[in-house]
Amino acid sequence: MKKNPFRRSGVRCFTGALLLSLSCGPQGDSSLGPDETGEVSQAAFAAPTLLEAVPGDGQVTLQWTAGPAGTQGYQVRFRVGSGSWVYRGAGNNTTYAVTGLTNGTKYEFHVRIKGSTGDTTSGYSNGLSATPTADECAGTSVRHITVTGSGLKDGLTAQSAGTLANLNAFIQAVGPGGLVCIHGGTYGTGTTVSQGGAVGSPVTLKGVEGRPVFQSTFEASTRAKSGPVAFTVKASNLVFHNLEFRHVGTCFSFKAVSPVSHVTLSQFRAENVATCVDVERSSTTAFTDLTIRNAMILQFTRGGIFLASGTNQSLVEDVYIDMEPDQIGGQGSDYPVGIALYDATNTVTLRRATVLNVTGMQTGYTQGDGIDGESTASDVVLEDSYFRGNEDGCVDTKVRNMLIRDTVAAECKRNFRLWQSVTPGPRVENVSSYQPRDGHFFMHTGTTTAKDIAVYSSNAAKLVAYDCDSSSPCTFNAQGIQGTLLDASKLNATGTVTGNTLVYGQAVTIPPVPNPTSFTP
Repeated sequence: MKKNPFRRSGVRCFTGALLLSLSCGPQGDSSLGPDETGEVSQAAFAAPTLLEAVPGDGQVTLQWTAGPAGTQGYQVRFRVGSGSWVYRGAGNNTTYAVTGLTNGTKYEFHVRIKGSTGDTTSGYSNGLSATPTADECAGTSVRHITVTGSGLKDGLTAQSAGTLANLNAFIQAVGPGGLVCIHGGTYGTGTTVSQGGAVGSPVTLKGVEGRPVFQSTFEASTRAKSGPVAFTVKASNLVFHNLEFRHVGTCFSFKAVSPVSHVTLSQFRAENVATCVDVERSSTTAFTDLTIRNAMILQFTRGGIFLASGTNQSLVEDVYIDMEPDQIGGQGSDYPVGIALYDATNTVTLRRATVLNVTGMQTGYTQGDGIDGESTASDVVLEDSYFRGNEDGCVDTKVRNMLIRDTVAAECKRNFRLWQSVTPGPRVENVSSYQPRDGHFFMHTGTTTAKDIAVYSSNAAKLVAYDCDSSSPCTFNAQGIQGTLLDASKLNATGTVTGNTLVYGQAVTIPPVPNPTSFTP
């Protein structure tokens, strides 16, 4: 079992954000500012990490990590292009709205700890850029929601905002193509969405003025598999955008008694949950056209994304899923999964998914897979993705007609577990496997033909870990194989091997973890 989950280190550069980018390499002038900013000769405190810069109407809201004990306050600086820096005192909080900005203009931001002396002042953080935009929450097809509401609570303006209790009435009021703006703040759980838009004209539920947080008291350290639900989705033609979830059992729940279609979940972040996106299991229900994109899910007990019942014609892209077991007591529940493909799930594309450190409970029989796919699911494409440090399989699949291509798997027990229990079974093309604890591939029965694969291990890992017997023989063919194994005995393919350019006994370097989202872990 994996005892030491892979951990990130340092600030990571990422792509995928529309309005948000992280500066890479040298972070501009990390020295302290001119005399008016409290110039010092040496910074005693480490710089904070600037986590996000959320654009609004004429403003950008910044959030950063807290400084150490003794921090007296913070200072923000920003500029346009290579122009002069503008400085703002940001008080003692770790969020600050920079106001008075010009819509449509891109600004660069940094933050530092600002004290009365050099000993209580840090250098500047990494840089983030954002472009403020005009208020989208204006017009007749818009309603507003805040935590407590205000004024008449009719939702027509921010000054007369309603509450979550008004959500379904507001969806009806704005109609197809309309917008409900959920303003920043901390909200509770237990909202059922029973109204939607029309095909091709969804109603958008959008977080504005920062990112609204939906929060309860769930603790992943208990290894519980369920808890309070933020949104139960019982309507079609909806877009949920720019939301955050903390300490909830489920972020988005889809119930079998209420099949829905054409729902998009975009630009959301979740931390300390049981299962973030949970489609309830059923043998008779179909969920059509579910899109999940630009999502970060951290610290979960049961799963990141569970696709079940008849989820079909769906897309999951640009997601970052990390159990972070060291943050929740070292383990999840008994069978945690990063992304699950269950029941009759079919016609699904998974693209640019990063799944890390899925670890089951450390007593009794347990597993932990990056992807777990059942043989009742079918027609799935997994591409351009990255799996690392999961306890059992990086990708563990029995899915009928599943294509896995252009994907990296590293440091799992078996990196690619390909169960040929149905025909045609899962297959791999142009995948790379690094340092598994047992085998780069796994077989139980049937024939696997792997095309253009790269394997890299300096440990005792075999090319294939077999779990076969005379009644269920296994044949593994490799058409094009490169990389390195410890020695020639680890090349244990039972079928034919062509295009072999392996070099034995070489050192192995694992590619760094990609972050395809607009969030910072």
